[in-house]
Amino acid sequence: MRPLLLVLAALLLVANAAAERPHVYLVVVDGLDARFATPAHMPRLFDLVTREAERTSVFAAAHAVMPTRTNPNHVSLLTGVYPSAHGITGNAYWRRVPDAPAEVIVDAKLIEVETLFTVAETSSPELVTAGVFGKAKLARLFSAVPGRQRAPDVLWSPEQASPAGRDPTTGYSFDSATIGGLLAEAADEEPDLAVVTLADVDRTGHARGPDSEECSRAIAGADAAIGRLVDQLRALGRWSHSVLIITADHGLTSLAVTPERPYPVISFGRDLLRAGVGGVHLVADGGIEHVYADGLPGDATELGDAAERLARVAEVARGVPGVAEVLARLPVPDVPSLASLHADWHLQHPRSGELLLVAAPGYEFVDPFDPVEASMLGNHGGPGEAAVPMIVTGGSERLARAPTGTPEPSAVDVAPTIATLLGLRLPRRLDGSAVPAEESGRPITAVLR
Repeated sequence: MRPLLLVLAALLLVANAAAERPHVYLVVVDGLDARFATPAHMPRLFDLVTREAERTSVFAAAHAVMPTRTNPNHVSLLTGVYPSAHGITGNAYWRRVPDAPAEVIVDAKLIEVETLFTVAETSSPELVTAGVFGKAKLARLFSAVPGRQRAPDVLWSPEQASPAGRDPTTGYSFDSATIGGLLAEAADEEPDLAVVTLADVDRTGHARGPDSEECSRAIAGADAAIGRLVDQLRALGRWSHSVLIITADHGLTSLAVTPERPYPVISFGRDLLRAGVGGVHLVADGGIEHVYADGLPGDATELGDAAERLARVAEVARGVPGVAEVLARLPVPDVPSLASLHADWHLQHPRSGELLLVAAPGYEFVDPFDPVEASMLGNHGGPGEAAVPMIVTGGSERLARAPTGTPEPSAVDVAPTIATLLGLRLPRRLDGSAVPAEESGRPITAVLR
């Protein structure tokens, strides 16, 4: 009789744990700078903050990871680790193949740590997961790779929106269509974890500038999309077990021409050509430029003959207007070390260049053959776009209001927080080993009961 009672008690505990488990919605407003997450710009969101004050934590200046680009930050949000561990070191990189151009990092097989989707599918397959992305490249980045990564149960991309729901220039889905995709997919079966990326603020901020009226309207549209999600959760009786985490992958800086900055575009390849310096590959990535030494393998720990060449590159870079810092991933004479000067960037990965150039605020690195990037009025990538909002709210009793003075969290803290809420283990390296603590985030325990 006693063994039977113990079994029944265990089953009741499991049932109670499942009943208490919240449903988590991670909403990433791509490009939402921390300075624009205000009641004036986002009245629906901040009305919710007021209504749910006892279960809401507002972090006005959380931290994106470096570089402050879309791809590395989305991967950090969904793995809980820095680029040094997951390997997505920017939006683009060079594969170190002679004569090959830079490539956009959108292949899921390049992610070297499990995503939350993979953890859920392999360790808790009863959980329903959804990924609804306003950019097709993100749907690709979180797609399935046999033997490496699992896709969410529901994977939605702009191709599933109507032609009227997509921007004809970028192919991104408008926020109204993206949130509509989530609401439609979740209408009959509520996901345990839903991740949605709203792209309009980023798209408009690039094209028109972050301080433009058009960007303000895009922020209002993202706010309305969040409001639609909250309305559906309430209408379907799901609010009481919901957790919403609203954040951004990066901010945006204005590239508007000023008398002090008449030409904000840095085409560094031209400067090297004028100086007669070659033997390197350049990858421009917004506020960051990666410099790779030709002929050097990715797993190299020393530069050998390339050191003198890179020292000359660094000398040229220091004389270019708009270049704020020149940093070395591997030792280069007279160049500050990336690891010592900015250890918190966690960019010690072979996909990073041997040199990292950092643009001053209001400048961007652009390939001279990329007229689209050169015409942008807003961009990101450097440390100046690292401040992002993060708001944790909802109707779940698992939530608490973080005490005043709680440290601002980072993008890498989001996945461990979601894992804690859903009872999931933390993501591991693809070989099954744990990611070192110094390369990982921590649960934001201040927001949890």
